[in-house]
Amino acid sequence: MTRTPSLTRRLILDLSYTQLVAVVLAWFMTTILGGFGIIGAYDYWLEDYYSYYRIRDLVSQSIARAADGSLRIEPNDELRAEILRTPMLSYAAFQSMRQPALPGSSEDISAALLGVASVEVRGMDFYFLSAWGQKTAGSVWRWKTPVGPLFIAAGKGKFQWLDILHAFRNELVSQSLYLVAVFSVSSVVAWLAVRRGLAPLRRAAEAAERIDLDSLGQGIRVDDAPIEIRPLVDAVNRALARLDAGVARMRRYTANVAHELRTPVAILRARLENPEERGFRVDLQRDTRRIQTIVEQMLIAARLTEGQAPRDQDVDLSATARGIVADYSPLIYKSRRRIAFEAPDAPVRLRSNRMAIECIIANLIDNALRAEPEGGTVLVRIDADRRVSVIDHGGGVAERDRELIFEPFWRRNESEPGAGLGLAIVKELIDKLGGRVLVETTPGGGATFSVSFPV
Repeated sequence: MTRTPSLTRRLILDLSYTQLVAVVLAWFMTTILGGFGIIGAYDYWLEDYYSYYRIRDLVSQSIARAADGSLRIEPNDELRAEILRTPMLSYAAFQSMRQPALPGSSEDISAALLGVASVEVRGMDFYFLSAWGQKTAGSVWRWKTPVGPLFIAAGKGKFQWLDILHAFRNELVSQSLYLVAVFSVSSVVAWLAVRRGLAPLRRAAEAAERIDLDSLGQGIRVDDAPIEIRPLVDAVNRALARLDAGVARMRRYTANVAHELRTPVAILRARLENPEERGFRVDLQRDTRRIQTIVEQMLIAARLTEGQAPRDQDVDLSATARGIVADYSPLIYKSRRRIAFEAPDAPVRLRSNRMAIECIIANLIDNALRAEPEGGTVLVRIDADRRVSVIDHGGGVAERDRELIFEPFWRRNESEPGAGLGLAIVKELIDKLGGRVLVETTPGGGATFSVSFPV
């Protein structure tokens, strides 16, 4: 099983390594700039200082121990080559600054350091002074060598660029404990910084953990989310919003199905109460087909909402509306109301989705029947300009409610019948078909719903 990578661990390591590399590089640069005399307290140049470390290493490698245990300097090949390159080179080695230099040391530097015998030193930088006052830099420091700790002195060397690496390596080794401390402190500081920086991400995860189907629309709320994770939070919130919209559509679809089936079931029930009527069997079959048609309409409505239903069917608006009015006749008779139908003699054709149009007209008629007073007449009128008007003579729709009535589940008060879905279905479908729905006041009182379809 592959181990899940840790972003916190990766950031801590990256930050720690970055700080360590920055310290080392800064150290390297200051060493170079100090050698040039640009910064620091040095008043000599590279060739006066950096060659010491390379000469020191060559002298340290050239110290030999005699059979009697005494030490001396026997130049190896590298030291001899350096002497040929720099004839003025001086070097010496001391077991103690209070003792004479080891055999094989240069006489001038050995004599120059005789005056140090009166004090105990760890090391120092100094100058050779010529008879005419010229100064030449030199250094003597105590170092670990293959034969033990010794003071190694060198001066009058000739600089080469490789000396910078020797100097830097010397400083790096001598300050290794400091670098370990820097890396440790950097790791702790990086851990604290990363933990604090990722706190909004943890809070976002906790907020996401609390989301369920009833709180999808709330999204993830992290007010202090940094700009780096804000796109991720926003993307997740947009995904949750799309999911919430999908869930809302499914819930609305379920409610729509129940709403749409209620009316034809009521019609069917009205017929079953009078089985002795003429044409009962035929009417029963027609009602059954109507229920089947409504189920198909709801499926079409769902597909239309998702952009999967055709919108280019050849539809005769008059014939479609006439069929819906005929299907509603038993229910209208049962409710002691009447319905009238007006349409041009010529067919009113348009290209749209037939089942969606049937669903729109059926819902408008159903809404009008609930508003129409007992004994009144609902008028369904088809105009030649592809307009369907359903007119009732009920209480009408107040101006302030003309936008609210198309919201799902909206009702003026709880005492009114219905689930508040019919007009919401009409609005949703007509918007998908590219048409418009308007509500106006019927002359004499009531409401007129007009649906117009695009040419």
